[in-house]
Amino acid sequence: MAAARPFSVRRRLLLLLSAPLGLLLAAGVLIDYYSTASPLHAAYDQVLASSIVAVAAHLNIGADGRVKSELSDQAIAVLRADNHDEIYYLVLGADGEFVAGDAGLPIAPPGRENPSFADAEYRDAPVRVATYRLTNASGVIAISVAETTNKRREALHNMLSFIVASDLAQLLGTLLLVWVGVRAGLRPLLALRDQIARRSARDLAALDESQVPGEVRPLTRALNRLFATVAEAANAQHRFLANAAHQLRTPLAGLQAQLEVLSDDLRQQGASDPALRERVARLHAGMQRLGQTANQLLALARAEPAANLPGDFRELDLADLAKDGVAAHFDRALAARIDLGLEAEPVRAQASDWLLRELLANLIDNALAYTPAGGNVTVRCGVVRGPEKARSVLAFLEVEDDGRGIPEGERARVFERFYRIAGGEREGNGLGLAIVEEIARAHGATIELTAGAGGRGTRVRVSLAASVPGQG
Repeated sequence: MAAARPFSVRRRLLLLLSAPLGLLLAAGVLIDYYSTASPLHAAYDQVLASSIVAVAAHLNIGADGRVKSELSDQAIAVLRADNHDEIYYLVLGADGEFVAGDAGLPIAPPGRENPSFADAEYRDAPVRVATYRLTNASGVIAISVAETTNKRREALHNMLSFIVASDLAQLLGTLLLVWVGVRAGLRPLLALRDQIARRSARDLAALDESQVPGEVRPLTRALNRLFATVAEAANAQHRFLANAAHQLRTPLAGLQAQLEVLSDDLRQQGASDPALRERVARLHAGMQRLGQTANQLLALARAEPAANLPGDFRELDLADLAKDGVAAHFDRALAARIDLGLEAEPVRAQASDWLLRELLANLIDNALAYTPAGGNVTVRCGVVRGPEKARSVLAFLEVEDDGRGIPEGERARVFERFYRIAGGEREGNGLGLAIVEEIARAHGATIELTAGAGGRGTRVRVSLAASVPGQG
């Protein structure tokens, strides 16, 4: 099923205005046509009336009342001369006898005015007839002149074409002005749309209402109230997570410390019960996993966009951050006989310090966990060029190992929460790369997961916009 076409205020306004304007065009054409056609007919009728006068001027009425036409052949030729229409005339005496002209020509019925006019048909063609009635002692003499309607129809057709073209041009001009006006009127709405579209998920600042029309201002105020509520909720969540992290880490660290002391005491006392020592070791390992899971769950919640505030972001030196990450895991790598190296180039980026540290810590932790003794883990940072069209400069953080790697068919799923690769020897909770993805999303960064050098191990690269010197 085809998706519904999105609602458009501009399209709706133009449609609502086009229909009445179309009706106005039709009404205007009719009004102009009839208001112009009447004077046109009157002008042609006046020409017919003048022809009657010319015929009447050549009539001779005798003393006995008999009528005789004295129109010469030349005069008749002049009367009938017309390039578009046929001209006819008829003279009837007082007793209705035929005097001169075209026999059978229709006569216009008497009217309020003399001459009278009528539409008729003569010789299978429509004609316009004008009849003048002259009364004398012997009766009524009728003089009629008629012409076909070719000139009238052509004139009316030309006039209608001109009227339609003129009114249509006015309509199109009006629609153009309406379109320009609607577009100009909607410009503040489009600016508001762009203002909202440019926002990142963590930007909860109030919208600028200075250029917003009064009709839309209630909407922007409602959005600003919503942004303020979400910002307040995000602050509250931020504080809660910080407090929860502190409150959870302290007792968990205390329990781990107590278990370590208990293990040392058992060794020093030479406890002979191996089952007891094994249970204590398992309890100690379980507490370590619980502490790691709690820390990762808190980090995952804090990495979500709703929990991030603009104040968390500042310009960071990724080289220093990478050095700190390597130093924090150096002892663990040494104990596991893994070569943990660093290749850092100077690069700076706008980011959250604690979030990027958490991202790098999870990448290094995963790499160390899945790299066997004698293997290598390398942490890198530097600068790369973005896509040619974008012409952007990207900073990257990268961790590469030469462990057993991630099968290509599972690379898309390792970022799912609680997903672990089947057959993995390491006990974990499947949250490390999920945290990496959430932190990358909060920074508008991209993640690239590929095999390491020579097709061995895993390489994870996180790329984000670099801070270019001289640009704000």
